[in-house]
Amino acid sequence: MSVSPVLRATGLSALALGSVLALSGCGAITSLVGGGNVFEISVGDCFVESEMNAAFATGEVSDVPLVECSEEHDAEVYYTEDLPEGDFPGTESVDASTEEICYGDNFTDFVGVSYDESEIYAGALFPTEESWNQLDDREVACYLMTQGEMVTGTLAGANR
Repeated sequence: MSVSPVLRATGLSALALGSVLALSGCGAITSLVGGGNVFEISVGDCFVESEMNAAFATGEVSDVPLVECSEEHDAEVYYTEDLPEGDFPGTESVDASTEEICYGDNFTDFVGVSYDESEIYAGALFPTEESWNQLDDREVACYLMTQGEMVTGTLAGANR
């Protein structure tokens, strides 16, 4: 599974790019705090994005520090969707599907305005060819980020 925090039209930050590069070659992604694992991240899970990036930058993910949404955090999973079964469709296809899933209507429905109009950023966890083929990973998990501003509670309707 790979991670892709997207920062407005300016593209990936250097830290986010490092996270993507570290994960794309990662063969072992293991358990998360709380007994879950990266393949079980679900809508409503909250975390501190810089701590997640630090975990991904190690090359092997053994600890994505999930927190209760009532605690301070700057990121929240707002939508998940499985890509269709079958052979790996290619990186470009997964990227295009992830963009459509995370930055279109699902973002607007959760936040209250389109991604282009929002002051909230978005990122995604998505399958790599390796996780697709070896672990039957099909899930795209979309998350919101406030970029440094800590919040408590949900980000649902943040821009309504």
